[in-house]
Amino acid sequence: MFRKLNLAVAALSMLGMSAMLAACNEQESKPALKTEAAEVVPPASKSVVVYYSQNGATKKLAEIFAKAKNAEAVELKLVKPYPSTYDSTIVAVKAQRDSRQWPVLENAKPELAKYDTVYLGYPIMLGSFAPPIYTFLDSNDLGGKVVVPFCTYGSGGRKASAAELKTLEPNANVTLAFGISNKRITAENGAEVAAKEVEGFFADLETGKTDEMLLGGYSEQRPLTAEDSAVFAEATKDYAYLSLKPLSVSTQVVAGTNYLFVCEMKAFGGPASQTNVKIFKPLPGRGAAELIVVEK
Repeated sequence: MFRKLNLAVAALSMLGMSAMLAACNEQESKPALKTEAAEVVPPASKSVVVYYSQNGATKKLAEIFAKAKNAEAVELKLVKPYPSTYDSTIVAVKAQRDSRQWPVLENAKPELAKYDTVYLGYPIMLGSFAPPIYTFLDSNDLGGKVVVPFCTYGSGGRKASAAELKTLEPNANVTLAFGISNKRITAENGAEVAAKEVEGFFADLETGKTDEMLLGGYSEQRPLTAEDSAVFAEATKDYAYLSLKPLSVSTQVVAGTNYLFVCEMKAFGGPASQTNVKIFKPLPGRGAAELIVVEK
């Protein structure tokens, strides 16, 4: 009897140990408690948007660039702002250009060492970038950096300002420039229009497009038809001060029609020069013909 009792006790002990081992194994097989995932910090942007804006149009464009590239933005500020009226500002800017005395900036030397790419924005004043940009360029070394110009304008100046920038910054990689008129970006849907065009501009940059390549889709220049003349007159009715005379035209069919007019221009009564005028005519019923840019 005692032998049977001992055997029973031994069996119970074995069962107890088996249960303990099973419990241990179960505990070991359970996944570890989840801990809160560490926050993923995106890498710091290697690009910065530096811009001067007088009336807000360039600032709106700069914000589009900064958002598109997840870049920081630095607005250049004048110590002494330009006059509030257009005519007075023109007088002040002309005096600065004639004397080569550039305006003083509150923040002429932003920290640029950590950036590889500088998106440089400005309004066009008297055919090239606004004088505060000269102050910025004189105060900083952009050598070795990629510099992407962008601008707002009354009628044009994109190509001329980019060409001057390349001359002043020979050690920087100055790229294709972007431009949009004040009238277009400040329209009711201007931000949407600009954002879409900026997206296309970045696509052109990535594929290495040049201004010459972008004209590749146009037809050969030809004499104007009555329809061409009507489109030109409609789009340039607010630009009488440029005294534009169309000489020939080429076209590019898109969602509407792009026109490239070669014109004689006598801006503000000055000497005659040849210039290109880009006009966009939407599809029928979708709006009037619109002047896009005047470029020499």
